[in-house]
Amino acid sequence: MPSAAEIEHLLRRTEFVARPHRVAELVGRSLEAAVDDIMTFAGDPGTVSFTSTDNFQRGVELTYFWLDRMAFDSPRPFQERLALFWHGHFCSGIMKVEKAVPMRDQLDLFRRDGLTDLGSLTLQMAMQPAMLRYLDNNQNRQSSPNQNFGRELLELFTMGVGNYTEADVEACAAAWTGHSEQWETGIYEWHPEWHDNSTKQIFGISINQGGDARQHGPQTVGVILGNGIVPQGAAIAANRGRPTRDVVSEFLTKKLWKSFAGTPIPGAVLNDLASVARANNFQIRPWLRALLLRPEFYSTEVRQGLVAPPIHTMVKMLAATGLRASGNAPIWWMDGMGQRPFLPPDVSGWGHNVDFVNASAMARRSEAARFLSWKATAGYWAGDGLVHLAGGTIAQSEIDFTYTGTADQLVDRFLSAMRVTVSSESRSALVNFAASAPWHQRHELVLLTLLTPEFHTA
Repeated sequence: MPSAAEIEHLLRRTEFVARPHRVAELVGRSLEAAVDDIMTFAGDPGTVSFTSTDNFQRGVELTYFWLDRMAFDSPRPFQERLALFWHGHFCSGIMKVEKAVPMRDQLDLFRRDGLTDLGSLTLQMAMQPAMLRYLDNNQNRQSSPNQNFGRELLELFTMGVGNYTEADVEACAAAWTGHSEQWETGIYEWHPEWHDNSTKQIFGISINQGGDARQHGPQTVGVILGNGIVPQGAAIAANRGRPTRDVVSEFLTKKLWKSFAGTPIPGAVLNDLASVARANNFQIRPWLRALLLRPEFYSTEVRQGLVAPPIHTMVKMLAATGLRASGNAPIWWMDGMGQRPFLPPDVSGWGHNVDFVNASAMARRSEAARFLSWKATAGYWAGDGLVHLAGGTIAQSEIDFTYTGTADQLVDRFLSAMRVTVSSESRSALVNFAASAPWHQRHELVLLTLLTPEFHTA
């Protein structure tokens, strides 16, 4: 039976926040039952309904919708956490795509089908307007081949750098010619006159051999996840001659472990999880379930090994203060921290751990904490006399010079109202502040809690 601390760790990594009611629901269950509960979510999670006709404002609405789903509205926030992983893996950016509707549709795919299987998820993503635009496959035609999508399908989405040759890239690009979309409507469109119908070889397998030409592109994914062989001309010598499916299973396992565990993956864990992926034909649910059940996932190294990406930190702060996204400038804060939804730096997605730790990013984290704590406590001085937090309000009499309780009690009152648990070290620091600060500064416990390491590690 897992401990409460292990359940809290599991929830922080899968649901952004270890919400007290979720901890209470899962404590006392087996780890297997807890993981299954986290992974049980709606097949149709709903979507944003745009109220604006302005495309920029629609992008803002989409971002606010998703942040509120992460922080408040989803009964199983792992659905959004997993979508965030796929958003960083199958990367598209709204500045290149230019319209919010294709970005919404791509996000909804990840939210809806994030636990299905790698093959179908890859194929659906490949033929959505967001990716067709982002990697220019909407202009990929036999007369002027564009290799952007074909190259990234191999390099970033499935195989990893150095496990293919330029001939494989060329064959992949040719197979995907003809897939496009209507710019104004954002509807997928097939152009048979653009397609290269000639037979190609990719990873030792012949493709583009008759039949429905629209299936020639998907054949590349079938080969990669099927019977392909890494060519002898590949840059990584150790993988030459290996089945491509073995390489894919290892590449994606490393990426999943990095995202959810944060630390370098142990060799035995890599081998076992990659085997689970292959044995289940790249079904994502059993693959991720096995990851979340690994004893190594609950090790001290893993628990301490992941800097919370900016999106995670913003979700935690919103969830603790009860402030929803609209009106609180989360896009501004996240952008300064180094991670803004729908605007990755490039097709490789965002960085990891140390990439989010620098002077300017940390300054923006502290500025965001100060702004949100100010919003939460504004009524205390000029309003209803209350501090408003996710778990309720705290009255002046619980803070001001009439307060007769102890510093420990005051800190626990704030932590309860913010629905957070902090380490004994962080709690001791908060208690020391509460015991020594003038009464008119005690409301700063909100700010100091948002600045604890627990809000900036995952």
